[in-house]
This record gives sequence, structure tokens and C-alpha cells, in this order.
Amino acid sequence: MSARPAGGESRPGLGSRQVTRNLSASGDRNDGNAMMSDEIRSEVRRIVPALTDDRFKGQSGKIAVLGGCTEYTGAPYFAAFAALAVGADLSHVFCSTRAAPVIQQYSPDLLVHPYFMQTADLMQTLKPSPVADSTATTTNTAAAAGSGPSPAATSTSAAAAQAAAAAAHVAEATAEVESWFNRLDCLVVGPGLGRDPLLLDIARSVILRARAAKLPLVLDGDGLFLVAREPELVAGYTNCVLTPNLNEFRRLSSTLGVSLHGPNNDRSSKLLEVTSHLQGPTLVSKGPVDAICDGKVTMICNASGGAKRCGSQGDILAGTIATFIAWTLAFLEAARKAAEVDVVILPEINPMVLASYGACLVTRTAAAYAFASRKRAMVASDMLAQLGSAMEMLFDSAGGAGAGGG
Repeated sequence: MSARPAGGESRPGLGSRQVTRNLSASGDRNDGNAMMSDEIRSEVRRIVPALTDDRFKGQSGKIAVLGGCTEYTGAPYFAAFAALAVGADLSHVFCSTRAAPVIQQYSPDLLVHPYFMQTADLMQTLKPSPVADSTATTTNTAAAAGSGPSPAATSTSAAAAQAAAAAAHVAEATAEVESWFNRLDCLVVGPGLGRDPLLLDIARSVILRARAAKLPLVLDGDGLFLVAREPELVAGYTNCVLTPNLNEFRRLSSTLGVSLHGPNNDRSSKLLEVTSHLQGPTLVSKGPVDAICDGKVTMICNASGGAKRCGSQGDILAGTIATFIAWTLAFLEAARKAAEVDVVILPEINPMVLASYGACLVTRTAAAYAFASRKRAMVASDMLAQLGSAMEMLFDSAGGAGAGGG
């Protein structure tokens, strides 16, 4: 299940040809959009792999999460394990050496790769040995006496050595992650990444390499911090989903010069404006309802969720989106190989939007189940435990899962 979509880069001039439709995709509300909701649910059901005994390991999805540092180990775990909980076969975590032992203790089901140093670790490797310390002292004494390099020159040399070491580690770490690309269906970047400069540089480099390889991406958390600083990282790339919360959306909007104030400041119009600037990625704007937009279609998932907003719900959504992307692209690839014409009921909805809607619906349903059971005590782990039940109710029991998943 590692086939790459043929495209990935948006067509020039897309913005001038946009046709926007607001598709209400309520999971549980009886209104005039019920038929549209049923059609969308039916489409998502088609791409969910059937639970049969003739499938092999990896065929139902191979997902990876890039994130995890000293301070944040839960976020990458929740994103990676959510992928497994909704039905992916394999889930990897690419993380810092400091985060890896903790994440490994959370679950033996995850494949954890401690490829990254943090800045403090890199500095530690550059510390001079006792012999070098002695030499440096002699050099400084000589400089004070008027011979040898000046302290300023020594400082410049040290900074250059640090920059060179950082660049070398970024290249090495990127190569390690890239070696897995042909064994992955989707990569999530950002959960628990933190703001360490070295980790951010690694994430930036991996995003660029993933884009070159046409590997589908989901950017969440500090991955969105990177995009807000450098929108060109994802601009024009259609195999990409961004999952901003309100504050992250504000930051991204500000970078793109989109004002959230003024006469036409409703959420859908601003979401459309931001996606139009990016010319490719799909945005999932999280909130009381989830608004999903690719610049042409805006879909609203307003299924009921939990009344408690516990931490890491967004991480769970990111991992779930990655799995649904893998399923959707595999389904479309299988349909193309079989020369099926009616691949989708709703041709105006691109695969990233459809996958994101399915993931939002599942995550909201799991949150509702968890809240019904735990109330104020609900935490993200309770949601993980309900993802299987949500999938069963939404897609497996109601007419059976589809034959998707390649």
C-alpha cells in the first residue's frame, strides 16, 4: 500500500477557477443536508478496508509520526497509536533520542526511531576534551599576551563549528527518515516536536524531501509553526493536510496577510481565503465544528463530540487523518488499476477532503463515547480506547466496510 498519487503539485491558476460549495456533513443532525451527509458517509465507507483474512501486514496502512522531544512525549504517541486504533497495520515514530525511551515505554506496538539530537545534545558533542581545554587555556593566555588568535576569532570559529555540526546532523537525520519513505503511506509532522531549533531544522528538511517524493503529509502542532514561518514549504502541494486550531489558524492567516477582521469575516470565507493563498493543501480548521477546505470545496463536520476539551485530541485527529489518507489513496489506485469509472459519487471532493472528513467524524464520535463514559474525568487515552468502537458503529456495522485499501 505504498503507491504514490500521480500528482501532488497544484495546477497554476487554480485560484482563478475556484468553485466553492459548502457541504454540510453532519453525522447526527436531522436537517436539509441529510442526503448529502449520507452520500459522504457512503463514500468514506467505501474506502475503509474490509476486515478479511486475505490481507497482509501493511496493506491497511503504514503511518509515521515525526515529533517528540524532552518536554513532549505524549503527543507523538497519541498520533501514532491513533493510526493503529482506527485500523492501520504499522505505525512509526521518528523522534529525539531523549524522547524515544519514554515513547517506547508507552507502547510496544509502535516502531520508535531515535534519530534526532536536540540542540543541547549537539552542543555536548562539541565540548572540548580535557586536553583540548588545556590547549584552549594556553591559546587564550597567548591571545592576552598579544600572540595567537583573539577571543573574538575563537568565538567565531566555535560558532562556525556548531553550524557545520548542526547542518551535518540535519542531513544525516533527514537521510535516516527518507530511507523509510518507500515503506510509508503517510507522514505526520509536528506532534510533540517542540521549538528546539535543531529539531525544527530537521522537520523542515524532511518536509521538503517528503514533498519531493510525493509522500502525503499531515502537519499538526509545531509542524504548523514551521508552515506559519515558511508557507512555501507546503504551498502548491496537494497531497498535504494542515490541521490548525484557532490560534494556529490566526498565526497562519497573519503570515499570509489574511485579516480575520472586517465585514466578511465568517469562518468559511476566511478558510477559503487562506487555502486560496496556499494553492494546494487541504486545511482542517478545528473548533466547535470542523471545517475542511481545499480552496474549492468547504465541508463541515458537525457531528457531536465530547463536551470536555482534553489535551491531545488534535494529535489523535492527526494520526487518524493519516490513516484515512492512506486508505483513500489506496482505494483510488486500486480503482484505477481495475479501470473503474465511478470511483467517487462526489467528484468535486478531492481525496484529502474526503479522508479528512472521515477522520473528523471518527474522532468526534470517539470523543462523544469517551465523554459519555468518563464525563469530567475524560482524557485522551479514553478517546484512544473508543476509536475502534467508533469505526465499528460508523463504517463496519452499517452495511459493512468497503473494499478499499488496495
